Amino acid sequence: QEVEEEDNMRLIVFICCALYSLGMNGQVSDLLQAGPMVGYADYREALIWVQTTESAKVQIAFWNDEEERRMTKTVTTLEENAFIVKLYPSYLTYGEEYQYELLINGVKVDRPYELAFQALEYWQYRSDPPEIQFALGSCYYNNEPKDDRPGRPYGSEFRIFNTILAKQPDFMMWLGDNTYLRTPDLYSRDGILHRYTRDRSNAQLQALLGSVHNYAIWDDHDYGPN
Repeated sequence: QEVEEEDNMRLIVFICCALYSLGMNGQVSDLLQAGPMVGYADYREALIWVQTTESAKVQIAFWNDEEERRMTKTVTTLEENAFIVKLYPSYLTYGEEYQYELLINGVKVDRPYELAFQALEYWQYRSDPPEIQFALGSCYYNNEPKDDRPGRPYGSEFRIFNTILAKQPDFMMWLGDNTYLRTPDLYSRDGILHRYTRDRSNAQLQALLGSVHNYAIWDDHDYGPN
């Protein structure tokens, strides 16, 4: 009977811990506005971009099959920066692929897709340049009915992002009009931040941002009118 009681107590403790963990993860998931997004990669460093819904402490853990799990510095998101931070996994081994995870306020934020980045390969004077595969795209129009022009809107569905991801490109090059500022956005910093925040928060975009390196140039709608 004592053994049975101990087993029951262990089960209760396990269930309580599991429920607590699920609750904590749900809370920190609510703090994630957009990202994580992989930016550039160098030989020894990469960039991860994150936006939260309010001020929070953000950190990246990263590792690969040969190296132990390491952590970036913890950075606090601030309202004056639109709650955006840039984190830098560093001292990478060139040519290696890394997995990573996002922590907000010290708690892992689960994502239903892969999070990964790739350090550049050091091929110079050693071999031919490695083959690369990349995606090109522009004109990402994310509808917001109250701000769109009357009539049939420009934007549509976003399955293209999953199609790009399925091709496993080494990087994505955004060729401009990566967002479309509307007239109400143009004349204030808050208006511009509203548009960029909304577009980067598109749920169908997140998996592409999380494991494909993203580079971009600007066109007119990224910073002003037509």
